[in-house]
Amino acid sequence: MSKDLLVEGSIFGIGNPLLDISANVNDEFLQKWQLPKNGAIVAGKTQENLYEDLINSFEIDYSAGGACQNTLRFVQWIIGKNTSVTTFVGCIGNDYFGRMMEKKAKGEGVKVLYHIDKSIATGTCAVLITDHGKNRSLCAYLGAAEKLNKEAVIRNWHWVDKARVYYSTGHILSVTPDSVIAIAHQTNVDKFTDKKFMFNLAATYVSEKHGDKLMEVLPYIDFMFGNEEETLAFAKFRGYGTTDMKEIAKKIANEPKTSRGPRIAVATQGSKPVLVATQGSDKVVEYPVIQLDEEKIIDTNGAGDAFTGGFLAMYIQEKPFDVCIKCGIYCATECIQRLGCTFPKEFKFAP
Repeated sequence: MSKDLLVEGSIFGIGNPLLDISANVNDEFLQKWQLPKNGAIVAGKTQENLYEDLINSFEIDYSAGGACQNTLRFVQWIIGKNTSVTTFVGCIGNDYFGRMMEKKAKGEGVKVLYHIDKSIATGTCAVLITDHGKNRSLCAYLGAAEKLNKEAVIRNWHWVDKARVYYSTGHILSVTPDSVIAIAHQTNVDKFTDKKFMFNLAATYVSEKHGDKLMEVLPYIDFMFGNEEETLAFAKFRGYGTTDMKEIAKKIANEPKTSRGPRIAVATQGSKPVLVATQGSDKVVEYPVIQLDEEKIIDTNGAGDAFTGGFLAMYIQEKPFDVCIKCGIYCATECIQRLGCTFPKEFKFAP
């Protein structure tokens, strides 16, 4: 491992810190609370009492969550918790859930710079697993996460300056898009430092409801990640006129870009190969994923976060691109064999 590359604060993440409340539920529960199977929504009035019902009706597991924070947790699992290469900014409440999440994230090596808002509860995410882990529905109550603002980010700007890689997900565009844009601009500020901005589409609603903000950020995105559903939603928003995943990946890669270097689009497809398209190339590279027996799949929640965590951990060490992708696949495979966005004790990746 290249120790000289593993500098504190090398990766800066911004996102919605949410305490994940995971449970195996049935289809009736999803229907009762009007939740899409294998989808993600932000809780509305319809889901106001969902969390109480969930906790009272099913066996619960708690973990530090939120898509961006999950990715950084996986990075730290790989690198080792004694070297905090990841820094995370988000907002929590001054409550038990917030303190629980902070303890868990710090214990795994993530340097959390939480802004604390005393007026509102820490955000939570109901992770509802169905069909023996094949499907998962996410219902997020953003709570304090929605209170993050650019001023809070600027107070921690030292860590933005220090980072070589920026990572965020589409979820944050509903909270503080101006912060994301300000961070993305940093890839063009220093002509002598090759900083990269990585972005995950994260959910279909991001393209459907926040497409205008996404297009403001897109010119600065060096690596765009998304699963099949998210990628198709972006293609529909952009009017690509195709559902061919390879064609969509190429079109995303070749969207206008103002930051240096070609954009790389990475589309995961569950059990089907990961697709990689590079700006300026007509070739789409396919990476086969590890095929598991159905009974080994416990929970698909967090598979995408685990994938980007594995990718980032190798990328920050300047490993070959193929190794970055294969480590992402390894991490996603480990994740779906466990409840919640969690990982085993040992990292046993062999490229």
